[in-house]
Amino acid sequence: MTRILSGTILAFALSALAAAPALADVSLDGKTVRVIVASNAGGGTDLAGRLINRFMKKYLPGSPRFVYQYMGAGGGKIKAANYLANRIKPDGLTLMNTDSSPLQPHILRRKVVKYDPRKFIPIGGVHRGGSVLFVRKDAHKRLADKNAAKVNVGGTSGARAWQAMNVWGAEFLGWNLKWIVGYPGTGALVKAISQGEIDILGTQNAYIINELKEAGVIDLIAQEGTRDAEGYSPRSSFKDVAIFPELMAEKNVGKLAMAGYESWMGPSTVDKWLTLPPKTPPEYVKAYRDAFQKAVNDPEFLKIARKQFSIDLTSMTGKTLEKRIVQIVDAPKEALDYASKLRKKYDVPER
Repeated sequence: MTRILSGTILAFALSALAAAPALADVSLDGKTVRVIVASNAGGGTDLAGRLINRFMKKYLPGSPRFVYQYMGAGGGKIKAANYLANRIKPDGLTLMNTDSSPLQPHILRRKVVKYDPRKFIPIGGVHRGGSVLFVRKDAHKRLADKNAAKVNVGGTSGARAWQAMNVWGAEFLGWNLKWIVGYPGTGALVKAISQGEIDILGTQNAYIINELKEAGVIDLIAQEGTRDAEGYSPRSSFKDVAIFPELMAEKNVGKLAMAGYESWMGPSTVDKWLTLPPKTPPEYVKAYRDAFQKAVNDPEFLKIARKQFSIDLTSMTGKTLEKRIVQIVDAPKEALDYASKLRKKYDVPER
């Protein structure tokens, strides 16, 4: 009886496998793939995406042509995500290149948001190692002096993940800050801090950080750090820079405050990523994900990317991104409310 039952189960399983439809072959020969860029041209998001696409082209069946449509920084990121979710035909010929901003849980609360990032189909992403926060040398002494002129924090908006370090620094470390946002992109921010127009900036781009440091413009004050089983680890190229969550631990910051910090900072673990629109056919999803994995493991890609962006560069698969996005979006309401309260207290604009 056992042998008969086992044989029946095996036969049923084989029959089910035979009946399952195979993924259709995909060819993009002669096709043009449109890339919606949730950033201005020439910024870090654009450059990282273009490099990935350059190598994906080698591995996509048919080596399609890529064209780029820019939707700007700030509110443009929401516009780009809305556009991908609601206006794009899921035929495998359009994808979005973005940073973590469209994943910010507090942004997703806004009425203007007409997308659910959990329904996007990520192709994959790259991570540069975590944000590093730095201050101009001539403003460093004013950072903890409430009687001095405010230290100006620059940004495209107040919503970027690394801004959480500034807000929690103001609340628990007594940092003397004022926010100036609305810059069009990373290039403009680097120019602004170089000229003294702003005093504090954060980025994951090691090339920018080291260039400003070698020019004698900045001091490094904190880094995001990478969470592991034993706590937090620094980036290999910035081992001596303080890890911000450890600074908070020294101040005995409560669980709710840290949950609020993590709800804001969480999207930074995604960094730069590419995604297809909802309902893209599975054969196209597989083709893009396979090409992405080959691209980011290409020795020439790694050589260029580690030189231009970060020696700490790592990649994340589409399936891993799917799970991470769910974790980010489903942040506890209490944590989001706490972060919102601090944002209002320090007059940090979301846009």
